[in-house]
Amino acid sequence: MKISNINGYTQTSHINHKGGIKSLNVINPISHYLDRYFNKMAKASANHIETVSPKLAGSVRFVRMNKTSAWDINPKASKNYILFLHGMSQNVSNYQRLYEALVEHTGVFALEYRGYGLNSFAKVSEDRLGEDVEQAYNYLTGKKQIKPENITVVGHSMGGALASKFASKHPDLKAMVLISPITKMSYLGKKFMHNQNLGVGIPERIQNLTERLRPLGKLFDFRFNSINKIKKVSVPTYIIQSKNDSVTSKDGTRTLIKAAKRRGILKEFKYLPYGGHKVDSNKISVVSDMVGKIYSKK
Repeated sequence: MKISNINGYTQTSHINHKGGIKSLNVINPISHYLDRYFNKMAKASANHIETVSPKLAGSVRFVRMNKTSAWDINPKASKNYILFLHGMSQNVSNYQRLYEALVEHTGVFALEYRGYGLNSFAKVSEDRLGEDVEQAYNYLTGKKQIKPENITVVGHSMGGALASKFASKHPDLKAMVLISPITKMSYLGKKFMHNQNLGVGIPERIQNLTERLRPLGKLFDFRFNSINKIKKVSVPTYIIQSKNDSVTSKDGTRTLIKAAKRRGILKEFKYLPYGGHKVDSNKISVVSDMVGKIYSKK
């Protein structure tokens, strides 16, 4: 293990079993902004908890799993399941219209990450959230005895990046659906990156410094990089993006689609004219249609 201090920023790294160096606490100043922002969003997600909708009332089963929780929604007792991963500033209660559409085709297991929603506060990171996804998967395949080939992972925004990482490790999944996924951090929209009211609020001068210093830029893109992860995915993949998305960019999505095509896994891509970054009614309709195709008996 190596520890160094450069201009006040501590960097710790280790050599993994394959001999590669993995940064644990990078010197890139943007990473420090992102750490604070991720944890701020996790904490803020508890401020907009929604009550269970009338259409789902009586169908939602609340599940506790160590540091995490989930909504298990399966009114038709389906043997198929969606493992749903929500976005960075949301909680499981904010996607109920989507769940209402999906349960027409399959069961839904909506994961609430550690530190999110009503879960106790906990520091979050990509690795920790990845552990939460694995825990949800183990619950589905273990406790509920759902076969991996009957599980489709669906992720929105940050959840899309987590879904890509998860699917790269689980080739037996039924499929993967990415809704406005984060493709890599440098492909996030400038408004999102620089505006504190809309997003992270990273000063432009700091980001410009990172862009000029290539090693820092590479460390910046180490997190939530769907483009790198999808190169190892082998399950059928569906992608949805809006043209007017102010968070994730069409350039990032275009690169992601090319990577999926090269892997031979891209089944369908929908580029919607409106809808922004949120999962609006149009996206819900498209996702429901895709899931219907995935679980069609034809």
